[in-house]
Amino acid sequence: MTARQFKAELFMKMFTQTEGAKARGASRLKVSPLSLIPRHNNVVGVGFGAKISYGASGAVIDSEPAIRVYVKTKLPLSELPAVNRIPPRINGKPTDVIAVGDLSLFSRPTSCGVSIGHPAITAGTLGCLVKRLGDNSDEAFILSCNHVLADCNNADLGDPILEPGPEDGGTAYPPIAELTDFEPLDFIDVNIMDAAIARLQNSGDVTPDIRDIGHIEGPAGPASLYQSVRKYGRTTRHTMGVVTDIAADLRPRVGTATIDFENQLEISGVNGAFSDFGDSGSLVVDAVSKSAVALLFAGGGGTTFAAPIDPVLHRFGVEVISKP
Repeated sequence: MTARQFKAELFMKMFTQTEGAKARGASRLKVSPLSLIPRHNNVVGVGFGAKISYGASGAVIDSEPAIRVYVKTKLPLSELPAVNRIPPRINGKPTDVIAVGDLSLFSRPTSCGVSIGHPAITAGTLGCLVKRLGDNSDEAFILSCNHVLADCNNADLGDPILEPGPEDGGTAYPPIAELTDFEPLDFIDVNIMDAAIARLQNSGDVTPDIRDIGHIEGPAGPASLYQSVRKYGRTTRHTMGVVTDIAADLRPRVGTATIDFENQLEISGVNGAFSDFGDSGSLVVDAVSKSAVALLFAGGGGTTFAAPIDPVLHRFGVEVISKP
């Protein structure tokens, strides 16, 4: 059986009976099975090649070739319909599911909202671009979370920031930015933000618009109870929510430790979760005016927490870049 036929068999396993019939036809007519993937599906590609396993000694290439399935995000089996689960073997051949993030051509500039991260983490989100107050130069900085850009205080200033983040295939060559400053996370006293900035290596590599949202409008401001908001993040992408708490004190887990925050915003999603792992660093904006409201940093159990934006901007002496 050819590689094309193996891939056609894969789609017969993954999608509906009708689409499976199309896959059989694709195999006979030599049409690329890629055309059978529904637009906006989590699956973004399929191939036939090496299977790579990771263990304590690092990466190991298995001797047997595999059907490689490229996905935006690896999801727990419990979140996948049975029809969309990739079986461990197809026609006797092993499968290998590889997360590649929001797949795009390796070109810049990119909009805000994409996957980024320090080399020591998995991946987070590029919230927005900021500039120093009163600075008329073209120097710009990425705003995101400490735990995304500074690895929970473990990073050094000047460390590279990758785009996309490491879990999504990012490498340090070339990095998109270098860590410039971060508010240290305090594991003893109370925190009011989880934030950091990183200077762009090339000022034109990121445009100030947020994917699916557009340019930020007007000055940043405080949130109000029941305010409608939205964000674009690496994992859940464009979502809508409502501010349901404006003074939340919480104790999220950081590895095996916990850390205290006070006076944070809690956001409840509309028609689904507002965020998930990997969305940390997303800029939360008013749903209508698109003014900056908060910096997303934590969540769980269907809830999302974000730091009010004004103290974050004041800490770094910056303002949000709204338009070129």
